[in-house]
Amino acid sequence: MGERSDVVSAEDEFDASSVHHQPRLAPGFLISLPLFVLYEVGLLAAGDGASRNGAERVLGLAYASLGDAATWIRWGLLAVFGVWAWVRVRADDEELEVEGGAKRWLRVPVEGLVFAILLGPLLVYLLSFFGATNVAWDLPVGRSDQTPGLAHAARLVGSAPWEELLFRVGAYGVIFLATARISAFLGLARSPALLLADVAALVSSSLLFAAFHLDAIRRVLGESGEPFDQRVFLWRVLAGLVLAGLFRWRGLGVAAWTHALFNLALALGAGPAVFLGV
Repeated sequence: MGERSDVVSAEDEFDASSVHHQPRLAPGFLISLPLFVLYEVGLLAAGDGASRNGAERVLGLAYASLGDAATWIRWGLLAVFGVWAWVRVRADDEELEVEGGAKRWLRVPVEGLVFAILLGPLLVYLLSFFGATNVAWDLPVGRSDQTPGLAHAARLVGSAPWEELLFRVGAYGVIFLATARISAFLGLARSPALLLADVAALVSSSLLFAAFHLDAIRRVLGESGEPFDQRVFLWRVLAGLVLAGLFRWRGLGVAAWTHALFNLALALGAGPAVFLGV
């Protein structure tokens, strides 16, 4: 696909010149725009009091105090970054200008669908690897008493790119760069320093992703979360690891579409019991 990861790659130096190197976040953001739009449509359709995604709220703290104007600011920022992404892609990617470019971009949602289908069975397998096979089927993940309405489904699907921005682009990127810099300062050779940075970012961002769903954390945002359940927490950590791996390997777009479609599958009842055939 040609889309590089959105953090400094193994071929990039992590010296001062690398920090100023522009990573290719633009293609992933651009292909995720339909998901951002779905989120906004879901909020509008639900009306006043619609539940917003926690990651979106965290990323919007800078303008949250502006009340009703915050929504317009969020839309404006999405539009600005969308234009920026389009300009960057047009400047950097000649494949947009040739026949077949559209098919290349359609491959991102298709890849997301494939990985979303594989993600559930993979998580169940990983749970079994950690000895949780006998309890995996009754995990309270994805359970719902009724099929979600269109507005809720739109918000659920559209929440994925916000979480990818916060935990993969933000947390992963910051931890990666900080670890690489500290390792270089301590005299660690370049290759092991980059490997250590990747591992630290992968694990740390996944733990943060899982912890963000807990009630103790969500209450800081004035909303309720889920109580701590070690099985559910492990499920979310493993999901975070897989999504972070996809982000590192395939970029923001594929990670966001995988996350979005997997969220939708869970909401429609495709939980651990379905993956296990129970």
